Amino acid sequence: MLPTFNLTGDLLLAERISARFGRVGPGDIVIIRSLENPRKIVAKRVKGVEGDSVTYVVEPKSSDRCETVVV
Repeated sequence: MLPTFNLTGDLLLAERISARFGRVGPGDIVIIRSLENPRKIVAKRVKGVEGDSVTYVVEPKSSDRCETVVV
């Protein structure tokens, strides 16, 4: 698994124009405004794109149950 970002101490440098020249793919990092709080910026790593199968843990804190979905 790729390293995660910490809430404190990590610095992320970004530039805006890459997505205009190429497609976003697995492993890329996407930075967006939070839908719940537009003043907050959220950074997420892309797990899959259209047509990919993605497996995830449903309740990571209380269960190991996984589900697979097609994006």
